[in-house]
Amino acid sequence: MARLALGCALLCALVAGPCAAESRLHASGSPAAAAAARAPAPAGYTFIGDLLSWQPTASGIAARCAPGVGLRLTFLAPDLLRVTLARPEAREPLLEYPIARREWPALDVSVREEGERLVLDAGELRVALDRAPCRLTMIGRDGRVLAEDDPAMPIGWDGNEVRTWKRIEPADRFFGLGEKTGPLDKRGRQWVLWNSDNYAYTPDQDPLYQSIPFFIGLRGDAAFGVYLNNSARTTFNFGAGNHRYWSMAAERGPLDYFFFAGPGIPEIVDRYTELTGRPMMPPLWSLGYQQSRWSYFPDDEVLRLARTFREKRIPADVIYLDIHYMDGYRVFTWDPERFPRPEAMLDSLEELGFRVVTIVDPGVKADTTSGYDLAREGLEGGYFVRYPDGTPYIGSVWPGPSYFPDFSLPDARRWWGDHLVALREQGVDGIWNDMNEPAVWGKAFGLEALMGEGNEVFSQRRMHNLYGFLMAETAFEALRRGRPDERPFNLTRAGFAGEQRFTAVWTGDNVASWEHLQLGIRMLLGLGLSGVPFVGTDVGGFVGTPTPELYARWMQVGAFSPLFRSHTAANTPDQEPWSFGEQVEEIAREAIELRYRLLPYLYSLFHEAHTTGAPILRPLFWHYQDDPAAYAPENQHEFLVGSGLLVAPVVAEGATLRSLYLPEGRWLDLATGRVHDGGQRIVVEAPLDRIPMFLREGGILPLGPVAQHTGALARGPLTLEVFPAAPGAPNPEPAGFDLYEDDGISYDFEQGAYRVTRFRAIRDGAGAIHLARRVVHDEFAVEPREIVWRVHGVAEQPDAVLVDGAEARGAGAGWEFDPERRLVTLRLREAGAARAVVIR
Repeated sequence: MARLALGCALLCALVAGPCAAESRLHASGSPAAAAAARAPAPAGYTFIGDLLSWQPTASGIAARCAPGVGLRLTFLAPDLLRVTLARPEAREPLLEYPIARREWPALDVSVREEGERLVLDAGELRVALDRAPCRLTMIGRDGRVLAEDDPAMPIGWDGNEVRTWKRIEPADRFFGLGEKTGPLDKRGRQWVLWNSDNYAYTPDQDPLYQSIPFFIGLRGDAAFGVYLNNSARTTFNFGAGNHRYWSMAAERGPLDYFFFAGPGIPEIVDRYTELTGRPMMPPLWSLGYQQSRWSYFPDDEVLRLARTFREKRIPADVIYLDIHYMDGYRVFTWDPERFPRPEAMLDSLEELGFRVVTIVDPGVKADTTSGYDLAREGLEGGYFVRYPDGTPYIGSVWPGPSYFPDFSLPDARRWWGDHLVALREQGVDGIWNDMNEPAVWGKAFGLEALMGEGNEVFSQRRMHNLYGFLMAETAFEALRRGRPDERPFNLTRAGFAGEQRFTAVWTGDNVASWEHLQLGIRMLLGLGLSGVPFVGTDVGGFVGTPTPELYARWMQVGAFSPLFRSHTAANTPDQEPWSFGEQVEEIAREAIELRYRLLPYLYSLFHEAHTTGAPILRPLFWHYQDDPAAYAPENQHEFLVGSGLLVAPVVAEGATLRSLYLPEGRWLDLATGRVHDGGQRIVVEAPLDRIPMFLREGGILPLGPVAQHTGALARGPLTLEVFPAAPGAPNPEPAGFDLYEDDGISYDFEQGAYRVTRFRAIRDGAGAIHLARRVVHDEFAVEPREIVWRVHGVAEQPDAVLVDGAEARGAGAGWEFDPERRLVTLRLREAGAARAVVIR
């Protein structure tokens, strides 16, 4: 099969223009469009002009438009179009780092002339190219216009900057762009993507640490997606200051973007993560509770912390070591007084069931005289970012004047990776990549500083937003090289599109405030919509000190966050679960215990993310895209965990009641057993020790036992909270749940070594409840365990319970009925590949 390759050849073809066999067009186009296109351009901008010629290509066309620019339209899939503009005077190559899938099968794309336009049709998406001027309209499979160029300003450039403008409709919505403040809907603002170190950022500050130039647009009930494949400083204007257009611009480089047709939001994220890479499958231990501060030292303080967790029976898996573990902030060193025997400390922590994650900053102290070899090695190897004259760039950061590795160089990546492997061999379990925007004092890393080699040398104008991405990728590769049979845990502050392949992300130096608790939820949802599911906030807030109430509420949100880490700044009071009094300690313990009980559910969702890109935390409109209330600002601080569990955390000081919205269907309040009809707002009690949680009709929530760390997890019992679906009940997903299990650490699952158990629960027309368990993939051994089915919404005591056709009666036979909670509890041992239960 012919395949379409992505890369520099595409740009070369665009600049060179069509071949001699090209089709030529000489048409005036519509008078209004032509007049608008030929009107005097505003100062600075030159706009793309009329279509001069075009020729068919594999899966699309290559066109030439006035004034001599190349425009290529290429379908990679029936619902995915790549649009690339190249100007002869701007030959910077296309960006390849974020792109994971480089080859796509050639498609049979029809090209036909319809009046004054060409129409390319790939089945799920059509694109119309007007002739005068070259203007694009994206049309969905149902004929609806998803996006269309502004008639007079389709594509334009001003010097190195290139921009495209699209018509905006009054009801259009925009979501994504990764780590962004503000509301979940980004409409009405201009957003900048330029990785920036912003300590104690405000709830509307922009930009921050991450740059992910991908967003989801919504027009009516149809969604589309756009990924702008450019790492320069970029700007997205979603109707800020105007009612005419949304636009996207890059300060330099070609205009290169991918358009995703949808119309469903999950379909867009699935295709986007196919393009930029599926999220990594993390080790199970990284889903446990993680404790950090700036900084725990010396070594006996770290051990005391670990022992306190175990003595207080508060589960935890990970302890972080911040910059004070290093000798004078020299990366890859240990302070000889604070940590004189690091291997012994790490061994002791391992015995207590703790993993250790150490911070690694890119700044290498410019010190070649004190026996510190790293700077000397980097200088001798030519591994550092440099000025145009070849002199290594030096900027000040924690160690003082520092060099910065050039992670675009394969040799530099190997060198840096060898030092990471050495840390791993000492007993360090994961790497925390920080300060990698890259941050320097003064916040002005030199734009003239160069990275790369040979014909691929670029300044920070292209490489700055990629620096954290490349550092995190280097760490992931090194950890996997050091222990190829173990999945790495890798965390980064800065990054770019495609980072989900190799790292988790946290939202940086947030603030201990109720505003930031709310903001954190929105940021996690925005990152998930942007293809990055393994995300978290600094629970409790990094800057400042939370009140006991705020800490308790934040811990409850953390229990559902994909990354569950508490962290606080230097010179702040203690911020461990026991630091806020006995009441909050117990609430924190319950939240963390809930997290460990949720691990079977969360781990299965991570596997779903690994295969489809779906986020763990989902806004209501992920599954209820047609529901206008799902987009309401007052509902943006509740979320779905997977498809079946709705969580409405308390995010307001002093609140003991929670007003929330339930989408269509019926929802079970897991705290009270009460069933609520969806499509309405309700108010529920939410005292400090409760977080409102609801299971949708047809949902099954698997819960494991409480354990002090993931290494001590027992294989049972497995408790299933079940809310059987009535016939015809609206459900966004099939009723039930598929439980995914593997060894939690290795890559054997890639060879099929995993088990998937399908649980289903439905009601028939006569009111009988049918429960089913079936192993649908069985290449990972799981010890037989007790399955506890807790079946909710049972109005009356059943007449009988049939297990595989045999009748069982009463509690002595393994089941019981609670009339107050309308709950049947049934205990069964796992046996064989399938089991059926009927409650009637």
